Amino acid sequence: MAKIKYFYGDTELTAVWMDSKERFLSLGGVVSKHNYVSHTQNMIGYYKDDLENTVTVPVTRMIEYKSNPSKHKCDARCLHATGHVCECACGGKNHGAGNSLSIAA
Repeated sequence: MAKIKYFYGDTELTAVWMDSKERFLSLGGVVSKHNYVSHTQNMIGYYKDDLENTVTVPVTRMIEYKSNPSKHKCDARCLHATGHVCECACGGKNHGAGNSLSIAA
């Protein structure tokens, strides 16, 4: 079974939930009619920083990491991917991170 992973930039989030559009926007979330990850709008998550503080941020990317990934070396195909399925060695960290479609238009 594949695993869904959520990211803020290249940081994987440890917990994710839906919240109000206002809170999503107040945390720096971007709403765009051209956003290829539009299904993550209003999704918020958190991670622990270097000092073990909980940081709450909007979800910017969501990927499906295959259950039996090939773990091939990441390259431009991963960085500029537009799909939502990843099986690279990065574990989804770089998947679609360089895609211009994820920036508000």
